[in-house]
Amino acid sequence: MTTAIVLGGGGSLGAFSVGVARWLLVDKGIRPDIVTGTSTGALAAVLVASGEVSLLSDLYTNVSTRDVLHQSFLGDLDVVLHGYTNSVEPLQNLIDEYLTEERRQRILDRGVKLQIAALNLQKGVVEYAGAGSNLERLKKFVLASSCQPALMPTIEIDGYDYVDGGVMQMVPVQRAVDIGATKIYAVATSAAPADRPPISRRFPNSPGTDVFNYTLRRAILLMTDQLTDDMIALQLERGVDITAIRPARTQTPDPLEFAPSEMAAMMDAGYLRARQLLP
Repeated sequence: MTTAIVLGGGGSLGAFSVGVARWLLVDKGIRPDIVTGTSTGALAAVLVASGEVSLLSDLYTNVSTRDVLHQSFLGDLDVVLHGYTNSVEPLQNLIDEYLTEERRQRILDRGVKLQIAALNLQKGVVEYAGAGSNLERLKKFVLASSCQPALMPTIEIDGYDYVDGGVMQMVPVQRAVDIGATKIYAVATSAAPADRPPISRRFPNSPGTDVFNYTLRRAILLMTDQLTDDMIALQLERGVDITAIRPARTQTPDPLEFAPSEMAAMMDAGYLRARQLLP
């Protein structure tokens, strides 16, 4: 049996995946042969593939929004000036800190097939990089995989522009299947459709309300929720041995807000949910 752990996107909601990973790797003793990840699941996938779940937990309980994004006070106007609303320089620093040459080599030595998904905008296809890539290329894929379109910049790699792999592969299960996975644990940060009640936030069309920023965030989240639903349903229809682990209810509504206390609670929720589904 070839086992894969697949980590989906969702910004700060990825803390749920960290709790699931702790149950799978530490409590259940699962050692994956394949780890795929996209968006917030990209950097998490690196630490899951290297077997460093405790370090991953520390990362998600100590990081705050300012450690991931620089949010301009200009709001919507920043799109006009720069083409995106959030600088990812802090995120780049995090990637440089956690994705080292020693860690890349550790993944290779463990024999884990790591695959990070990012979308090539020119080609219109999701492409992947793993531990077999050189360190700088792998770092660029992790960064690009985390960059939501318009909200964050595009990342240039080999003359092409890349963004969040979650635009097309929110939970990159198909990649795991394509490279030989026969048992898949797919971790999604969105609840199942029946467990997603309406949110209370309004989206008014008036000056000064940062309409573009918040409306686009909500639209992207709804789009990726649907991608996740469709992917899980398709793989089940195809007879893939997949265990989908999703929150029992909708988590925090803004995945670009990184609050340590909220993420600690989501980690606990992920751990308990995994323990419930996989006793």
